[in-house]
Amino acid sequence: MNDKAIVSRGSMEPHCPQTISRIVASESERIVGALDSETIERASRCLRTDGALIIEDIVDKAIIAEARRAFCQSSSCHLDGADREDILSVGDRRLLITVNLESPFDNPQLFANPYLLPILSAALDDEFVVAAFGVVCSQPSAPAQRQHSDGGILFPQSGLNALLPAWAITVGIPLLEMNEVHGTTALWLGSHRDASRASKGTAVEPTVGEGSCMLWDFRLQHGGTPNRSALLRTLLYVTYCRPWYFEHLNFNTKKNPKQKPLIVRSDFLSGLSKQHQRLLARAQEV
Repeated sequence: MNDKAIVSRGSMEPHCPQTISRIVASESERIVGALDSETIERASRCLRTDGALIIEDIVDKAIIAEARRAFCQSSSCHLDGADREDILSVGDRRLLITVNLESPFDNPQLFANPYLLPILSAALDDEFVVAAFGVVCSQPSAPAQRQHSDGGILFPQSGLNALLPAWAITVGIPLLEMNEVHGTTALWLGSHRDASRASKGTAVEPTVGEGSCMLWDFRLQHGGTPNRSALLRTLLYVTYCRPWYFEHLNFNTKKNPKQKPLIVRSDFLSGLSKQHQRLLARAQEV
């Protein structure tokens, strides 16, 4: 048996003309708990070309289940319709909610996953921080979200935007499987380099299982698909970016002046390793 990580383009709906690449760690990579350099390079190439990538089975499913239970237990205070400082509406029946990095969300598998960090390092040139951490929840009967990119563009008049390397990446970790029933995130692959693909091409709508993650370039056009289930579809998101970049469309705006993108309890940072402290340098204590 070939003991190399698998980079595949599959598990997509048959009518889709494009498919998203998936990384599946090999047995030897599982033993050491990290991807080898060849796998990281192949994953980085897929991310540069397509603007998105799925990495399979990198978070313990027990952690995912506990995070889902913890969020759902507290969700009633988020879904009562009240105007709150830690909630942003990102579509009809869709909410972006900042989550405190306390148990079970303080597990490094969720914010500093060893399979994921080297791929981010390759994309962001070894210098990056966590900019935001929270959950996007799609309520039952939520319709399709509008097509959008996550952070706007840096130089809208210059034409340089598509030529630049990535400056921010969203990582989505489903707390409930992303699929046709619960809803997923539709992606217009390659639209981070060629905006016309978002209007001319067909989006991919991948299934992403619990324990896996999907990451996409901030420039990539995407949008949530309808939630056809009776369940709250919860997607944990982590934004990683270069240290000089600050996301300006969702946070610190007139519409949303008070919501903090990254919060931790007051004693959390002091107990972390130096590497994790640097990664969470922007966290605000509560």
